[in-house]
Amino acid sequence: MHTPILNYFRDAISTSSADLLAGMSNSMVRRNAVHFLTMSSLLGVVLILIRWMQLSSVGVSMGGALGVELGWILMYLISIGLVLLLKPNGMRCVQLTLAVVLLEGIVVMMRWSLGLDPGFGGGVEGNALVGVLIVLTLGASLLPWSPKQTLGLAAVWIVGSTVTLFAVTAGYEVSMWATILGYVFVTIPGIMVSFFRTTRIKDRFEVDYFQTQYERIHQELAAAKSIHERAFPQPRTVGAVRFSYSYRPMSQIGGDYLFASVRNEEGDSPVLLVLLDVSGHGIPAALTVNQLQGELMQLVGENPLIGPGELLGALDRYICLTSPECPVLVTAIAVCIDPGRDVLRIANAGHPGALLREKSGNLIQIDATGPLMGIDPTAEITWDVKEHGFCSGDALIAFTDGITEARGADGEMFGIDGVREVIESGWIGSGERWSELVRRNVDRYCEGVVDDDMLIVDVYRP
Repeated sequence: MHTPILNYFRDAISTSSADLLAGMSNSMVRRNAVHFLTMSSLLGVVLILIRWMQLSSVGVSMGGALGVELGWILMYLISIGLVLLLKPNGMRCVQLTLAVVLLEGIVVMMRWSLGLDPGFGGGVEGNALVGVLIVLTLGASLLPWSPKQTLGLAAVWIVGSTVTLFAVTAGYEVSMWATILGYVFVTIPGIMVSFFRTTRIKDRFEVDYFQTQYERIHQELAAAKSIHERAFPQPRTVGAVRFSYSYRPMSQIGGDYLFASVRNEEGDSPVLLVLLDVSGHGIPAALTVNQLQGELMQLVGENPLIGPGELLGALDRYICLTSPECPVLVTAIAVCIDPGRDVLRIANAGHPGALLREKSGNLIQIDATGPLMGIDPTAEITWDVKEHGFCSGDALIAFTDGITEARGADGEMFGIDGVREVIESGWIGSGERWSELVRRNVDRYCEGVVDDDMLIVDVYRP
């Protein structure tokens, strides 16, 4: 239990005025310095008047005190003038106020030496103890004095006043040890204020630091999200083969991705689509997606006629070669649609089955034609390619497991059967596609609670 306390004091002692000044403007420090000097001087004037009344009541001449008191008042006036006219920076203000407090202690001891501070014991401690108590506490509250500096002031005060006590107490009946304890006690509030204030400021700095870091990370994530989303293709609403999709990552960015390649912009151009689901979530999965996007672009760029099975094999080799120490598992569907031949060719690497909806409303489920990718860098894995007719009015609906594994309030998964039910019993209105309809149903089913990335694609012939 003592360890946290020791750490607390160790951290506080290690804090410098420069650390505390980092969160304060120069104008704020100057303003606080003027407030401190003004209030301390007013307090001193009140104590001077009280002392003079006490001295007059016992018939002590005030002539000896006049020079000391005028010098003390002049010290504060000069200090206030320096701050107001010269406008020193924060560190200079700290140094000036520390010097003033040290001079204040010297003036107190001079009063004692002259016997000008009658107090509660008839000795030399007197009203000055009240002044030291308030000035030290006030300075620690208003100014960025570090705990080390406050402790230094307290030590100088205790040692100096104790030496003065032993030098000038002849003829007085005072309890030496009680008086010395009084010297110690009047410094405690200021020291504790300095420690507590330092800790509070450091806590605020830490909060500000983490807030700044959070905002920076948030901005970087927003930029990463923008880059990630720009990697997705634009929905195709013209031509003989069209597609739309709905994507919602679990966090800002995710590991689901859709790649599209149109050989040319002619109306009957073949279209290649690859739907990927990278293991994991968030930034690591999104970084993998960006790597795979680059490889897909290279594969298709070098071989525009590459087939779905060949493409999955090449992508699998890339995944195994680029992540041998940290295996990455990827499921995927690669589909190539040739509207000139009314043919759809599809290969499925361990992905949830896609649903081919014929114009008649008949549904055909196309399951995996091989294992997921990235499981064995030494194996020569091939993926079978299935071929289906794909005519006007037909649609292929493919999705990641975030759709099928969405859970309802009862804990049951939406499943492929849930997707089939939506497609079999639902309909799409003008301007709407199956991707939007299925997503809305999934959102209602899981009540908006997302625990995985969701991507659903609708490829169709108008």
